[in-house]
Amino acid sequence: MGAGTARAKTLAAWADKYHVAMEPVTMSSGRSLNELLHSHEQWLDGVATGIRAILDRETLNGFRLGPINLRNAILRCASMLDCDLSGADLSDTIIDAVGFERAILSNCDLSSTQVSEGNFAFSWMTACQLTDAKLRGSNFQKANLRAARLQGALIEGCKFRGADLSESALHQVRILTSDFSEADFHKAQFIRAQLNLCRFVGAHGSGANFGHAVIKSCDFARADLGGAQLVCADLTGSEFDRSDLHDCDFREAVLKNVKLGQADLSYARFRGANLFAADLRGADLTGAQELTAAQLSQSRTDERTILPNGSRGPYSRLSGAERPAVMIPR
Repeated sequence: MGAGTARAKTLAAWADKYHVAMEPVTMSSGRSLNELLHSHEQWLDGVATGIRAILDRETLNGFRLGPINLRNAILRCASMLDCDLSGADLSDTIIDAVGFERAILSNCDLSSTQVSEGNFAFSWMTACQLTDAKLRGSNFQKANLRAARLQGALIEGCKFRGADLSESALHQVRILTSDFSEADFHKAQFIRAQLNLCRFVGAHGSGANFGHAVIKSCDFARADLGGAQLVCADLTGSEFDRSDLHDCDFREAVLKNVKLGQADLSYARFRGANLFAADLRGADLTGAQELTAAQLSQSRTDERTILPNGSRGPYSRLSGAERPAVMIPR
């Protein structure tokens, strides 16, 4: 048997056992990537001769690496542009200033990973696992995160402009000072999420679920949230100017000081909602359900406001305008 044949069989055996990359890649140290991954597997298994994988300033652009195991590895200032890491295990990994632009990370496990200053712009991350991950100062512009799982994640100072987060799971996620403008998160689950000082301008979130979420001082201007669930959500100080909120469920929600100017609130539900100082000037409340005289009296309306019964504002107590004229099935 020739040396080349023997080496190929060895690599195939490693691939079966350790999910290493079959495409030959040589690191800057002169070692092959497969040797590094094999040593990392041994380190994970507690073998004394194993060495933790550290990819520092490595360039792996365009390589097809597949479901490799980099769990608990360290990736620092590396370049992985256009790289295929489908199904890879990057859980508990430290990722610092790594470029993943246009990379394929579908079904990749990034749970409990710490990412700082990463660039995932235009990457493909469908069904990616990001539960309990910490994402700071990273760029996910136009990334495809459809059906991704981000439960319990911390997202701070990140950019998700134009990203696809549709049908993703963001239960109990904490999001601070991040930009989701023009992102698509229709049917996403934000149950018990905490959002503070974030931008969702022009975003698309029809059918999203924000039940019991805390959404403080966020900007949803011109967003499409038709049919979204906001039961028991706290929206204090947030802005929804000119947003599409038709058929939304605001039951028991807190809308104190919320800006809803020129928003479409037709056929929305408001039973038990707190509308103290809510700005409804120019809003369309046609057919809005379960509103009371007390709720509308505490909010701000004007002559441009369309009240539930179809009449023009401002709302006058005892006018009965809080009751829809005709209930139309929706």
